[in-house]
Amino acid sequence: MLLTAVVLFLASCGKNGNPGPQGPIGATGPAGTNGTNGAKGATGATGATGATGPTGATGATGAQGPAGTANVIYSAWITPSAYTKDTVFSTYHFYANIAASGITQAILDQGAVIVYGKLDGYTSTIWPTDQVSALPIVVTYQEGSTTYTDTWSSLITLGNVRIDFVDNLNLYNGISNAHQFRYVIIPGAALTAALRQHINLKDYGQVKAAFKLRD
Repeated sequence: MLLTAVVLFLASCGKNGNPGPQGPIGATGPAGTNGTNGAKGATGATGATGATGPTGATGATGAQGPAGTANVIYSAWITPSAYTKDTVFSTYHFYANIAASGITQAILDQGAVIVYGKLDGYTSTIWPTDQVSALPIVVTYQEGSTTYTDTWSSLITLGNVRIDFVDNLNLYNGISNAHQFRYVIIPGAALTAALRQHINLKDYGQVKAAFKLRD
């Protein structure tokens, strides 16, 4: 009996037994970390400056501009504070002198002095406010049945501008101090250049633009 039990035991432990069932799949392991970026390389040296290119062709000469302000003298707008009354051949004249040291003998001989007026002493229906005209200025207007003709002129002498007023009826006893005047002294060379540019010296807008006058 002991021998039989040993034989049975050996038979059950042989190499040709059936394989056991497949075990379960193991859990997924943790993901690996990404590697770090490498350090940025150093900036390369600046290359040498290239050769200078050839000079371009010269452009065409532009048209000659208008006369500039070189040596042109102009006053501020001047309001005479008072006028002197004078009688010449029974006609009343009212005048005011404006000193102008820039009026030299050379200006009188070769240049020009233009005097402009803003006759704001009139009502705006007779003379629009801030309207500018070159002297002499003739203003004709009517009050009732009476027609008035006022004449404003200038007399240019060495170092002085005289503003002169006269009316045709000798009715004025005084002059408003709201009237304003400005003189522009133009030397000979600038005058020639302005005339070549066909600038109308009686037109204040043209003169202001040509000589860059400031109000």
